[in-house]
Amino acid sequence: MGRKRLELAAVKEYLDEHYTEKIALDYLSEHFFINKFYLSKIFKETYGTTVNNYLISKRITRAKQLLCFTDMTVDEVGVAVGMGDANYFSRMFRKVEGISPREYRKQW
Repeated sequence: MGRKRLELAAVKEYLDEHYTEKIALDYLSEHFFINKFYLSKIFKETYGTTVNNYLISKRITRAKQLLCFTDMTVDEVGVAVGMGDANYFSRMFRKVEGISPREYRKQW
C-alpha cells in the first residue's frame, strides 16, 4: 500500500471516529497535509463515494440505530449524529432512506 493510500486510510479512520463533529474538507486537507482536491479525488476513487457522502452515510446509519433503540426525539438524534439542524437532518435522512426519520421509527 502506497503512502497516499495509508494516509487515506487514516482520513477514513478519522471520519469514522469523528463523524459527529463538524468536519470540512479544508480541515481534513490541513490536518493530513493533503491537497483537498487530490484528497477528494483519491477518496472517491478508493471508496466509491465523496467525503461528504461518506460522512452523511455514517451519520444516517447511526441515526437509524438511535431511532430504533432509544427514545431520543428526532431532533436529539440529529444533534447526536452531528446534524444539529433538524430540517437538514430530516432532509438528508429522507434523501438517503426515502422516508422521514419519524416514519422510519414508526416502521420499527
